[in-house]
Amino acid sequence: MFEFIDLRKLNRNELFLLRRYIVRLKKKGKSGKEIELLTRVRSNRVSEIWHKYLKSGMRGLRPAAPGRKAGEKTLLSGPMEREIRQTMIDNTPDGLKMSYSLWTCQVAAEYIKREYDVRLSMRSMTNYLKKWGFVSRPPIRDAVYRENAAFMRFLEEDFPAVVRRAGSENVGIYWFCETGIEKGFRSNGGTRPRRINMIAAMTARGTARFSFFEGRISQERFIALMSRLIRYADRKVFFIASDNKAFRGEKVRSWLKGRENQIEIFYHPAGGKP
Repeated sequence: MFEFIDLRKLNRNELFLLRRYIVRLKKKGKSGKEIELLTRVRSNRVSEIWHKYLKSGMRGLRPAAPGRKAGEKTLLSGPMEREIRQTMIDNTPDGLKMSYSLWTCQVAAEYIKREYDVRLSMRSMTNYLKKWGFVSRPPIRDAVYRENAAFMRFLEEDFPAVVRRAGSENVGIYWFCETGIEKGFRSNGGTRPRRINMIAAMTARGTARFSFFEGRISQERFIALMSRLIRYADRKVFFIASDNKAFRGEKVRSWLKGRENQIEIFYHPAGGKP
């Protein structure tokens, strides 16, 4: 006979994550006895946790904070951070039953509030995204790009006309960005985590709509990003990308046909870097 977990010895974050796991198992149709074997939590405790969830949702699963004052800020624990980061890498928001096609700072905060009952300010959420490596910079704000003479000619000679058109036609301007990040947190003494790519559509101010993939950028992945970008857009998009075959290929040209009222692409010099 195995030893049951003493829930009193778990910290608040460990207890919350265990309760969420039990709820997931219940949603999959597992019985109390099956969950007892899987989690080492007594079946009567499993029943209590399930009824708390049915009564109050995720809020009912969060252990009370001893001595915490009303309105006091609650941030994420290490296990929560790792779980949320991995969830964002492995999924798009609509795959998690949210009404969005790409991640943004706001969407990430909404997901965390829904699943963990933790409310984060946009500043706090931005800091977490930076900590997790989910950052990029549009070429227009990247000093490396701005050292390239061809790219600067594009900014000085071609880009102003794009901006004027966007203003007169009420169009949003986004820049394509791609950044390599580590898939998992590095552990002490462990091997180097695998790297994946974050692709984003970014405004000149740095507001990003992004998703993740493994491997090299391709026409199909570029099309997938554009498709998601315009899916919930409330106006036409001008999308600015580097002049390379992944973005100018036949599949891209074919996909753009018939979508002229939704998206238009402008190309800056290939790569944009010295």
